[in-house]
Amino acid sequence: MKGLIHLLQQPASAYTLAYFRMGIGMLILMSTLRFLILGWVDLQYIQPLFHFPYFGLEFLSAPTSTMIYATFGILILSSIGVILGYRFRIMSILMFFSFTYIELWDIAFYLNHYYAVSLFACILSMLPAHVAASIDASAGRVKKVNEVPFWTHFIVYLQIGIIYVYAGIAKINGDWLFLALPLKIWLPAHASFPVIGPMFALDLTAYVFAWFGMLYDLFIIAFLIYPKTRYYAFATVVIFHSMTGLLFQIGVFPIVMIFMATLFFEARIHESILHLFFEKINHQENNTTHELSTYGLSLIGIFIFIQLVLPFRYLLYPGQYQWTEQGYRFGWRVMLTEKSGIAQFSITDKLTGKKGYVNNAEWLTPHQEKQMSFQPDMILSFAHFLHDEYQKKGVQDPIVNVDCWVTMNGRPSARLIDPTVDLALLHDGIFAKPWISAYPGAIP
Repeated sequence: MKGLIHLLQQPASAYTLAYFRMGIGMLILMSTLRFLILGWVDLQYIQPLFHFPYFGLEFLSAPTSTMIYATFGILILSSIGVILGYRFRIMSILMFFSFTYIELWDIAFYLNHYYAVSLFACILSMLPAHVAASIDASAGRVKKVNEVPFWTHFIVYLQIGIIYVYAGIAKINGDWLFLALPLKIWLPAHASFPVIGPMFALDLTAYVFAWFGMLYDLFIIAFLIYPKTRYYAFATVVIFHSMTGLLFQIGVFPIVMIFMATLFFEARIHESILHLFFEKINHQENNTTHELSTYGLSLIGIFIFIQLVLPFRYLLYPGQYQWTEQGYRFGWRVMLTEKSGIAQFSITDKLTGKKGYVNNAEWLTPHQEKQMSFQPDMILSFAHFLHDEYQKKGVQDPIVNVDCWVTMNGRPSARLIDPTVDLALLHDGIFAKPWISAYPGAIP
């Protein structure tokens, strides 16, 4: 234990941390402003009549419109504070909680890169990223130093590595490697892409993309760490994420990962970039701060353990996780599955036996309906909502059934849920859901 603590206490550049601080702050600020400018706040959080809550966090879902805009305002102000290093500890905590709070409003908008940004914001809030190139340091609120312990870098590098390596491990499956699915479905749609477009119509291209994507995710972090291959690896990062960003709808994830790759550059590069925004760097102070105690090492160990274990929780559930979706989220499974479904809900009055069918569009936006149609926990959540709404309309103890058909990676449609089950009587939880139908065919 003492040897590990000694290794993590080795000096590292405080300017790399400051660069990380500014980068995360800018990414969140730009993403938030983009959200507001494009009108997505109103479209995703105010217009919908129903929001899909995360299990156990139902009390966080569907705040008032005033609360929604107030949270976005706090996020903008706190991200600016983080960029400038002004009252950093308070601002970074506010930025982390407000960003994460927004992401917890509706599970229909879950994305891996939002989860990644939340994790990086959480890590940032615990680091001494304001001891250099910050208003706090210039104002004397914290002591200016040029060096910090290596553990402050290690935790960031490790999180980047987990994202990449786990994404690579997830791609080691029959659909991705041996059938090139879902790439064989997606790529032909880009056959009109300039110059190289016709190649996307070839099956061979899908297989090349699939195998290269798996190998890239598994090994890119090693090439970024090794100095002799670092800049070649970074060029690969830029090309890879730029191409995926142009071809697929994955939001700002490419920008996030390209920025993260720059953290592996030498500290002098980070220093020169910071010099564009702050006064000339003073190299007279070289004392490190924030030494790591056994208690601190334990906290880091717990965080790492959770990040290493959480993606594998799907092994606790029966069935094919891509079909059942149990344990699917928070596992860095990027672009693995193409699913679409149709969910037809029916409401039956238990007293009279009168039955009617639900128009999902009456309650949900197109995006919400699309996501709900193939995710069992969202179907269950909507069923409970429908039960309560129809009960308010006078239906006696409504029975809620769903006839849901889903296609996955181009396979024939199959029933996802037993249509005879009254969903209003079921409750969500962490345990296996026996009411999810097993996929009738073979999935490699």
